[in-house]
Amino acid sequence: MNYDKHSIESLETVTIFSPATKKCLAILDEIKDASLEGAADTVWSTGKRGRRLSSFKQNKTLTFSCNNGYIVGGLLAEQFGDKSPEQDFETATIELPAFEYLTVTGGVAVTTHTAISPSGDGGDEILWIYAMNKDRSQGAAYPQEADASDDAFAYNPATRTITLPTDVFENGDEIIVFYDHLTKGTKYTNRSDSYAGDVKVVFDYLVKDVCTKELRHAMFVMPIGTISDNFSLSFGNDMAVQPFSVEAATDVCSKDKELGYWVFPAGE
Repeated sequence: MNYDKHSIESLETVTIFSPATKKCLAILDEIKDASLEGAADTVWSTGKRGRRLSSFKQNKTLTFSCNNGYIVGGLLAEQFGDKSPEQDFETATIELPAFEYLTVTGGVAVTTHTAISPSGDGGDEILWIYAMNKDRSQGAAYPQEADASDDAFAYNPATRTITLPTDVFENGDEIIVFYDHLTKGTKYTNRSDSYAGDVKVVFDYLVKDVCTKELRHAMFVMPIGTISDNFSLSFGNDMAVQPFSVEAATDVCSKDKELGYWVFPAGE
């Protein structure tokens, strides 16, 4: 029996598939750090004074964890348990919040996008505007009405124009506005009753034969793994990375009870 020796150069990709359809769900190709951990519970039978006599192994586990250098939408959908993310690249149909600082000119200000009415009846597209203080915090609040007055503003969605309260703002003043509008794109929803599911995961490692120095690709395959619903995205001075963790599960419908397997191809 010939067991080769290999040094692992890098983890090149982690590819996630649907076990049922075999469809590729996500590809992680900027792995910053990763770990593969195996474990099992050991139960001991003991004798006099607690002396260990023999052991029994149970509950074997295999867990892979990593951080990817950027956010992958397909993985985010799996972690959220959102099997059908809302997508629209032709027509703006996805609601998106807007937060804007707008400059007053001639008693009006214009929103960048068309604010939409939550009720669908109109007249409540923005609801409130705020005078901006010198420190850029929100100041006095003014409600939306059908017509502008001394203490209320009006909004015309057709022209995206806010008609400001009478004699309150001067040219060059700024106001703070919050509203919702429609956009194109993809919406991933993390629902309280949806959970991350089971996947097949293939890990592509670049390895070097310690004798020939030849670089080869070795594969580790996890036939069925359960994606962890626990993850933490950190935002700060460094760019956010996407954490990913999956724990191997046994395929009860397969005659093989493999949690995972390595394949190191032989040299030509």
